[in-house]
Amino acid sequence: MKILLKNIWELDKFEYPWPTPDLTIYKTHVIKDLVAATSSTPVKQHIFVQCLNDSPEEARDFISCISFRTEWVMSLAKDNPEIKGIVAGLDPSHPQFEERLISLKKDVPLLVGVRHILDLEPRQDYLLREDVAAGMRVLARHNLTFDLLLRPPIIEAATVLVRRVPEVRFVVDHLAKPYIAAGKLEPWRQHMTELAKYPNVYCKLSGMITEADLESWKPENFQPYIEHMVQVFGPDRLMFGSDWPVCRLAKNTDYATVYITLKKHLSHLPDEQQKKIYCTNARKFYSIV
Repeated sequence: MKILLKNIWELDKFEYPWPTPDLTIYKTHVIKDLVAATSSTPVKQHIFVQCLNDSPEEARDFISCISFRTEWVMSLAKDNPEIKGIVAGLDPSHPQFEERLISLKKDVPLLVGVRHILDLEPRQDYLLREDVAAGMRVLARHNLTFDLLLRPPIIEAATVLVRRVPEVRFVVDHLAKPYIAAGKLEPWRQHMTELAKYPNVYCKLSGMITEADLESWKPENFQPYIEHMVQVFGPDRLMFGSDWPVCRLAKNTDYATVYITLKKHLSHLPDEQQKKIYCTNARKFYSIV
């Protein structure tokens, strides 16, 4: 089994713009915490997403900060073979993007993809920019992927980007964060239907609990969203993701809670299709041997 995890962080080692001290998850989360969290599930291998948090400080020193943090994750992987891949936090529009990518691939052999935190991106037209599309083509040349951390208002822009660079493998994180707490499906459902038409786009079944009511969420809250993703992406382009430890923001929720909740929603699928969602598709998408 394979899981796509959100992150681990060491607060005494790095400065993070998020999580903030007012949140219950504001504490160091290390590999041993992940191992403990997954101990009651079949999940034994992990892809590290995302090893760099974008911040103004990091933007000023693009090369050294990315190198330091990404190589730190690589050092963790050497001692923890359950880490099978690393998705780095990089801005594909940066003028030094390919230069740094080439260097990182040499130092970080487990590098499988890139993500940029769009919530922290000040350029409103980011996904429509030519320098972003050019950076995506760089990823394709190096057989690397891009995680799309979307919200409903920018799904249409993401669809434009995906159409422009069909050679790039994309995965939508957290179902593009639909408005689950409000029980709202449209226009998210329509826009995701359009995005799913492109065969180079996958989607992670993750992050749903933190988009629901954190105090009183129920498993049935997620049914229409999961059903729609299965319908438009199919079992060949979906992946399980835990969003751990962020999922712990919700009341009485941990890694096993997320795993069991999704498992129940997918129980009607044949075992072979479930295996794809929980393992095979992630290996294929991220080129994990």
